[in-house]
Amino acid sequence: MDRYMRIQSLTFDQTDLPLPLSVRLCRSAPSKLIGSDKDFFATSLQLDQPNLSAEVRIRGTAAAEALTLGQQGTLSFTVLPTSSGANGRTITLSGAILTAIDISYEQNSSAVAILRFETEAADGTVDPFSAEDQA
Repeated sequence: MDRYMRIQSLTFDQTDLPLPLSVRLCRSAPSKLIGSDKDFFATSLQLDQPNLSAEVRIRGTAAAEALTLGQQGTLSFTVLPTSSGANGRTITLSGAILTAIDISYEQNSSAVAILRFETEAADGTVDPFSAEDQA
């Protein structure tokens, strides 16, 4: 199993997001519990359409300030392997929409920008997530 340690590059809508600290991806599908009126407990669980979201933390606050809420583009990052001889990996989220920009200025610490994204599929059948190994 490959493990990854460093974010080598991070871009959104062809804009470099410098000094990346972390990228967090979340794939979820809201659930609906179903049962009849006579059931005390749910007897079925149905999932809505899946959603893919991302949270990006960077120290490059000027780059974050230049982005616009609602801006849509491709979010892409490359991570390096933890061991030599292993491959890095490039993760791409197409149709990423910037939904939040949160910048934190703390005493005696570097400022951090937190960017939140939701994705939408181009035609409803193509997964906005893709990943490929780098040689």
